[in-house]
Amino acid sequence: MTDLAKITKDDAKKAAIEFLATFAMWTDCFYDGKAGARLLKIEEASYNGGDRTPVSENDDPTDDEIKRYIAESNLEDSTFVKKIVQIFDFAKSGIEIEYEDGYGILDLLIEFGSFIAVFGKRPHLCFKDNGINQLDERGLDILLAVTETAYARWQLTEGSDLTLEDMALLAGVSIKTIRNAVSSKGHDKLILSGSKDHEGKLLVNYDEAYRWLVTKRGFTGPFTYDEEPSYLTYEILGHFRHHCFVLRKLAILEITDLSKSLNWDQSVTDAYTNLENLAATESLELLTPAVLIALGNFYQSKNLMIFVVEGSKILASVVAELRAKTLFV
Repeated sequence: MTDLAKITKDDAKKAAIEFLATFAMWTDCFYDGKAGARLLKIEEASYNGGDRTPVSENDDPTDDEIKRYIAESNLEDSTFVKKIVQIFDFAKSGIEIEYEDGYGILDLLIEFGSFIAVFGKRPHLCFKDNGINQLDERGLDILLAVTETAYARWQLTEGSDLTLEDMALLAGVSIKTIRNAVSSKGHDKLILSGSKDHEGKLLVNYDEAYRWLVTKRGFTGPFTYDEEPSYLTYEILGHFRHHCFVLRKLAILEITDLSKSLNWDQSVTDAYTNLENLAATESLELLTPAVLIALGNFYQSKNLMIFVVEGSKILASVVAELRAKTLFV
């Protein structure tokens, strides 16, 4: 699957136009040899189409002919192309808007669900073995990356559980990377919910999915810092880091501002920076319970005891593990 981060809006538009041109030419098989011309709204006399009996092996529609069909058809203004562009914008940002015709992103995703279901299986569709014998693979990859990422992004905005495939699309990484994160024993392990979807795919609950995604460069939003996380305990350092990170974002502070507000010296500031960077170092021991309670009080945390007690536990555990490992070096 093509990474959405490597796709531009022009790429998506071009892929949609070429798909629609190909789709129009397929109609030659179902109606008559000029059906595609009528859909493309070009002169029938100059249209050779994609389904015709070749005079010779080299008598199929050429790339130049197809480009001419596209240029003459003004497909850029077609409904399909416009909607792909709208889906692309949502796939990139997760920002939902109401479109001119009164429909929303969910309406678009429902409409394009059949597109994903059919073309996601990579069908081999041809014109009686001549003409364009299948869709351009990169063009189809682009359209599927746009539509499938948009659906995954919508799932996230709805607070739904996500599949590992959804996580890969949103993080801009391979499915192998996601599976490695699930099996990792590290401080940013991705923890499964223990449930599966109707297809038997493993799921990650919304809070854990979002917590993991916001640490990834490829994740482009939506960034929803609406309220303090409601952890009861921290299974990994990444959970405590997320709690601290969201509290700071809600307060609209940079780490330097936070440090000045709490009168931290450079060593404590560096330790806290290491925490937010998920850098497990022995400096984390400088984030003592006294430091944490001052930090929690500063944010007016609703979960102060958990923040301090459970936070102290996970920090002490990380430091103890680091020191234990040095005995075997």
